[in-house]
Amino acid sequence: MRADALIGFPEVMAVSGKEGWLARASRMLDLPGDVVAGLPRIELIGNGELRMEQHRGILAYGPEEIHISGGGMVVRVKGSGLELRAMDPTQLLITGEISSVELV
Repeated sequence: MRADALIGFPEVMAVSGKEGWLARASRMLDLPGDVVAGLPRIELIGNGELRMEQHRGILAYGPEEIHISGGGMVVRVKGSGLELRAMDPTQLLITGEISSVELV
């Protein structure tokens, strides 16, 4: 099968539009945009647990506020009894009573 036969006419039209190349790649490969672009992914479970993937490190740490680098943004987690429970180069886990999450 030829390589040009794999892309149908609707996909070619979308590529020529104003959509960004990462968004196009994400859609065409059926992958989430955060995976393709390396964007941070934040998951909040109730008000007691926050998981973040694709972080760039901790900027500030305390029991009432934790600042996390997300590349082009800073994620501010505010609350009480906050604790960094686990962290590796790609993901982290914060527990405690989370009152707000701000993207700065």
